[in-house]
Amino acid sequence: MIADGLGALQVRQDGVAAGLFYNPDENPAHAGLEIKEGASYFPLEAGFDQTPGRTRVSGPVLADQGATKSLTSVYTVGPNLRVTELITYTNGVPQVNVRYGIENVSLTPTSLRAGALADLYVGSNDSGNGAIAGVSPRFVGGREERTGFVYGLQEVTPWRAFQEGDYEAVFGNFAANGLDNTIDSAAPDNGVGVEFALDALQPGERRDVDVRWLLAAPAPPGTVSPTAPGGNGNPGAAAPLIEQLPPPVKGKTVNVSVRKGRIFIKIPPSKKFVELKGAMQIPLGATIDATKGRVNLVSTTAKPGETQLAWFYDGIFKIGQTSGAQPITDLTLAETLAKCPKAKAKGKKATAAAKKKKSRKLWGEGKGAFRTTGKYSSATVRGTKWLVTDRCDGTLTQVKQGSVLVRDFKRKRNVLVKAGKKYLARR
Repeated sequence: MIADGLGALQVRQDGVAAGLFYNPDENPAHAGLEIKEGASYFPLEAGFDQTPGRTRVSGPVLADQGATKSLTSVYTVGPNLRVTELITYTNGVPQVNVRYGIENVSLTPTSLRAGALADLYVGSNDSGNGAIAGVSPRFVGGREERTGFVYGLQEVTPWRAFQEGDYEAVFGNFAANGLDNTIDSAAPDNGVGVEFALDALQPGERRDVDVRWLLAAPAPPGTVSPTAPGGNGNPGAAAPLIEQLPPPVKGKTVNVSVRKGRIFIKIPPSKKFVELKGAMQIPLGATIDATKGRVNLVSTTAKPGETQLAWFYDGIFKIGQTSGAQPITDLTLAETLAKCPKAKAKGKKATAAAKKKKSRKLWGEGKGAFRTTGKYSSATVRGTKWLVTDRCDGTLTQVKQGSVLVRDFKRKRNVLVKAGKKYLARR
């Protein structure tokens, strides 16, 4: 059990290198307490001792009572709040209990939302089916298909709202208007959160919020993975993002569906884009316009009968797939660009040239054998979030999470780009 003394947590099991929250090989402890107080948002950061708006007061202090241990930390969150965090766990018991004592140390009343959130690492993997138990005590989180074990939150202090799905959506919703009471059983990168409302917290008043994490634990009674809107009788259960279609065919087809916004597709020999409605199986060679939305893409892998899911946005791309025993699904940037200038133009010509689009890009999120190809390089996925941009000076690859392998076409070399880094393959 690891606590940074500022609200971030990480848990490891004996004999297992990976943590149960975001993979510790990347070093963050991306689970714990977030607070939204009015317009002020106090997030967790992906790393120890990197949490803006928080100041350590004391701890973490370990108390060892044989098999049962506890960690106590005190820290401030913004100018108005002090948190006393008590973590309790017992060796051999797959759960961690946390009590957050939230005290108003200002001179005026304040109201806030407190959230317990995490980027889950279910069964040493980012993937896992979203699951919920609607009977008391409720549970929300991810379930590992191989073992059936669950990872997530069991209700102690009553929740105001919950959410399971793509971790960015969970954290983003909490930071905005709050969690939305949905389960996304198709999300390839599990996140989970619950939130609590602390209204009219008076000066000097402290209220306690109790949280229980179930980690590699047997599923509580009534746990299900929703397959249709409300179809399991669970309030707020959302439909999976990928509708039922015939499985994609290696070297021939992929399955796509709208994740968010509006998506347009062009299928040869047609030269016209039409809006994608719902889910559809399309042939390789089709072009997708995801400049106004996000598109889910399911394709085959090297293993017979196995599929992989990622989603793409903010670009136009053509779908392909390599042949051979290890197929890679390739997304080639396809947006039409103006020619890059050879020399500086003057006057009206310079103004007109500046208005023409000279770059194109594509964001991708997910894991699997996916590759984004630009004009001067390609980026093969090893991680969860990446951006490829074609520019006049070359093809830029930026990695937000995980890592990608960039192939520089001109220099004929491979470059591994890790999270927070970028690589420009020059023209």
